[in-house]
Amino acid sequence: MSEIDVRFIKPFIDGTITTLRVQCSVEAKPEKPFIKGSKPQPNFELTGIIGITSEAFTGSITLCFPGPVFLALMGKMLGEEFPVITEDLQSGAAELLNIIFGSAKVVLNQQGYAIQKAIPTVISGVGLKTTQLGQQPGMVLPFTTSVGEFHIEITLEAASMKK
Repeated sequence: MSEIDVRFIKPFIDGTITTLRVQCSVEAKPEKPFIKGSKPQPNFELTGIIGITSEAFTGSITLCFPGPVFLALMGKMLGEEFPVITEDLQSGAAELLNIIFGSAKVVLNQQGYAIQKAIPTVISGVGLKTTQLGQQPGMVLPFTTSVGEFHIEITLEAASMKK
């Protein structure tokens, strides 16, 4: 599929499923991963981005939400309805991404990747699209839930992700 090893992707899928189940009481079903750019990209209204740094590679994890999906997840997480994305709500995306990243990082570091700590950045706006700047193709991990679809993008720059 690409140079990204399945053993690297699985901890992010598992972390996403567990995080949404625990934090938002929502079941997230992973769909088939695909190479970024091989399918049309939907517009998003909120993305959380966290850099990945290791001695072997650098890259990023991007959590991408359509506005209504993000608002529904925050509503389930915080127990109230939200009509619009506010600055306060944006911190919820950072928190979800931190939990997903932290969960995956534990597993990946046990596999010897030595991923360092990182702080997420959240961007919101109408019609956001992500662009890949690296040489390696990015991987998109789509998810479906009862409140809609979202996805995670993983981009890495390394000679090889195979061990």
